[in-house]
Amino acid sequence: MAKISRRSFLVGSGLAAVAAGAGFVGCAPAAAPDKAATDTAGQKTGTSPYQALSTLNPQDYDYRSNSGDLSHVFSLWKMGGMEFSNRMVKSAAGSSFKGGGWDIFIEYYERIAKGGIEMVRIENFFHALTPYTNRLKDSVDDIASKYDVPKLIERLHAAGAKVGTQIDTMASGFMTEIKARGAYDTQYLTLEEIDYLVQSYVHAAKVMYDFGFDAFELNCAGENVPQWFLAPARNHRDDEYGCQTYENRTRFITRVIEGIQEECSKDWPLQVLIDGIEENDEEVGQNAELNSVEDGIEIAKILQDAGIASLHVRLGPMHKHVCQFMSDLYFDTFGCEGSTGYGSQFDFARHFQGKLIANHSGCGMMLDVAKQYKEALSIPVGTVTYMDPAHAPDMFDKAIAEGKVDFLIMNRPLNVENNYVTKLKEGRIDEIRPCTRCGHCFNDTTKESMQTNGGYGMSLACRIDPIRGFIGNDRGLPGSWDPEPITGEKHVMVVGAGPAGMEAARIAAQRGCTVSLYDKKGSLGGLLTFASIVKGPHENLDDYVSWVKKQLEIEGVEVVTGKEVDAAFIKEQSPDVVILALGGKRDSLKLTGDDATKVVSIEDAPSAELGENITIVGSNLQATDLAFYLIEQGKHITIVTPDTPEMMSKGQSLWQKTFSTPMLYSRGTRVWNEAELTSIGGGNATVKTKNGAEVTYACDAVIEAMDMLPNKDLLDELSGVEAYAVGDCDDPWNIQYAIRAGNFTARSL
Repeated sequence: MAKISRRSFLVGSGLAAVAAGAGFVGCAPAAAPDKAATDTAGQKTGTSPYQALSTLNPQDYDYRSNSGDLSHVFSLWKMGGMEFSNRMVKSAAGSSFKGGGWDIFIEYYERIAKGGIEMVRIENFFHALTPYTNRLKDSVDDIASKYDVPKLIERLHAAGAKVGTQIDTMASGFMTEIKARGAYDTQYLTLEEIDYLVQSYVHAAKVMYDFGFDAFELNCAGENVPQWFLAPARNHRDDEYGCQTYENRTRFITRVIEGIQEECSKDWPLQVLIDGIEENDEEVGQNAELNSVEDGIEIAKILQDAGIASLHVRLGPMHKHVCQFMSDLYFDTFGCEGSTGYGSQFDFARHFQGKLIANHSGCGMMLDVAKQYKEALSIPVGTVTYMDPAHAPDMFDKAIAEGKVDFLIMNRPLNVENNYVTKLKEGRIDEIRPCTRCGHCFNDTTKESMQTNGGYGMSLACRIDPIRGFIGNDRGLPGSWDPEPITGEKHVMVVGAGPAGMEAARIAAQRGCTVSLYDKKGSLGGLLTFASIVKGPHENLDDYVSWVKKQLEIEGVEVVTGKEVDAAFIKEQSPDVVILALGGKRDSLKLTGDDATKVVSIEDAPSAELGENITIVGSNLQATDLAFYLIEQGKHITIVTPDTPEMMSKGQSLWQKTFSTPMLYSRGTRVWNEAELTSIGGGNATVKTKNGAEVTYACDAVIEAMDMLPNKDLLDELSGVEAYAVGDCDDPWNIQYAIRAGNFTARSL
């Protein structure tokens, strides 16, 4: 009789094997119920109940078909008195412009408008509650004296876009006082304070109206003040603002709407943003006092009657605010889809009422929820969370055709590719630079802050477009936004076709250089190949490599693979400039394994025979990504690292760390921080812990995943040659830093 694993038993093959092998009579698995198999949030089409038990939130990736028909994405629609020729809208997500300056801020939005977006919502770049302060934003009453807002609107109008903005209703400065009395709870607001908030929001809207904005959005979701009134979880009042009726719950918001209409115009298109469906993410399932879709629809009906022009619905987790708009973070940990950020998992077949499209790695997950709102309302309804029709063309076109949603609210894809809409309309999807959903763009950690204090220094930087990181800082752009043409002629040789080398070759060629790109392997990508394997499809890394290949082809870069380049070859080719992107080196443990405990490099680990009990030495992002990959295969993982717990997954974006690290522990990974692996062999390993104790445990394989080291030996051999080292070859860290290094070095030539 064949050996049966617990996993195979649960998915049904084990039952079949037992029945056949043991000759059980009358004990064969019962036939599945005779009904059409359907895709649900928590279960693939056609799966057995046993598979549902063994796999939580299974994913499929067959949703990305492209028939070439985007006629519904590019169809006419109206919002208020405005008409648009495509269904894509720039959300009011922020760039934190105060660091970069107003001119960069204008150019950032102008480029998106020129790329074909016809409705651009500017982030809430002001705070409404004078005299309360906000360290990131100026008071609405100071805007006119500090920023040329009419210039912003004029430039975007000239680019072909209508311009909206959003009011900041989070009231962070005001909340400092409220928190002293309680928490995020409306019962701590006096009637006078409620009046003050209403008047302040109306006043802020009037200032924006007078500037000439075409539309306005009121944020009533998440941790924003208006949302406090909408759900019993935060509204414990028993007066006219209490939760006893939907009219009471919405009274604060309708007062703001009425005030805006009175002070501005009833014809000024006002959009309201609400939580379309809510769930408790910290204490999973404790959601009785949160709003269901049915609650939200009743709220939306009242807001529609109050005169709003459109509705924006998004996900409503109670605690992790970032997942209101980057809800696909729930899917960024391989094998742990549904990760809450607290070490637990949602069961998407049950949580959020089982209404999310949760088997497509977060893509378009709110579309079915939006459909319920659209069916109940007569105003346009839009939604957010990785709304990317270039990523899944047929899915999004069909969603509009079937009336699930009126408009797609987008941010990250438009940041990565400013010409997104134009290229999509022209059928040039393979030229659209893909968002890799890494989370670096939203309050990320810098390498410097990670090394000094565990990651509490914030930055904004796109992994794929390095220039995006200059919008929200005071360093200024490295030259112009687009690479400037080279002076004269230059032959640039790039050695190494990982992320740094490919980007350096692309930018150098874009500037007019003659570029040759060499790699010793038979394909492009470098460590992106490893990253794609261990991370899975969620981050679209294969899409990124395909995009770079297309760009290298367009720019005429000579690509030579299977060629190991040395100093003699470089001097023989006599290039004007050499850019070395060879990747970093890894130190060795200098421990000798045996047949019972082998030593494997991290690059070879995904394809190696490892056994069941595996030790990973190192805790950087490559090490932890590999850990999840192996955990998904049922391996038992121990991590031994010289680093402190705060450095776990260093190099990962802040938000990926936030969601993945708790899951690493909850999946049973044993982590020895500030420790050293001292010996291996005979199926065991011994670790010296930070307190000096030695612990021996079962170990079938040791994977060397220590931090990379610079790799500049070839650079040292190139005396008399203009040569640069970039990426891990120079300063090992992550994909984002490698691409940035390649980009900036090529710009500096």
